[in-house]
Amino acid sequence: MKISLIRHGQSQANVEGVYASIDTPLTSLGQESLKFLAQKPPQGDLYVSPAKRAIQTAEGIFSRPGKIEYRLLEISYGALEGLTFSQSQDSYPQEVKTWLENPFDNGPPQGESIKQLLDRVEGLLHSWIQKDHDVVAVTHEGVIRAFLALAVGKRESYFNFFIENASLSSLRVEGGFTQILQINYK
Repeated sequence: MKISLIRHGQSQANVEGVYASIDTPLTSLGQESLKFLAQKPPQGDLYVSPAKRAIQTAEGIFSRPGKIEYRLLEISYGALEGLTFSQSQDSYPQEVKTWLENPFDNGPPQGESIKQLLDRVEGLLHSWIQKDHDVVAVTHEGVIRAFLALAVGKRESYFNFFIENASLSSLRVEGGFTQILQINYK
């Protein structure tokens, strides 16, 4: 089976440099950047994060929204939603320090740790493997990084991946092994 992972196009939050888990729309550049993937979209059951930018991305590539899957949401930034890094340090200095010292075990204030994100994504991956159908997921950088870290079998490799906006990364699951086919295809 093949799992195609699409990161949403450029969003307003990307431009503003703020933490955003849920509602921020695509920019005009974000909409325009989807045209390449729309020329030959990947095939499979379509799942989409409920975030506005992911839904707009799915509609821009596939002309339909797909099935909403909450486990595809970006990592939760909790109380840091809508803040820049600098603003978050000013508002929550000790909490941000604790988070950054060990982001695998500690999340931002009222947010999600990377371990929690990896566990969430791992559960989703296993449910898809059980169905054994090709899957297309429109999601976020953190979620795609989690899929890739799980594919190489090293959760700590989460930070070794950079995922570009409006890009396609693909995995193949065969014979009990998960392989990375491509990262950041545009």
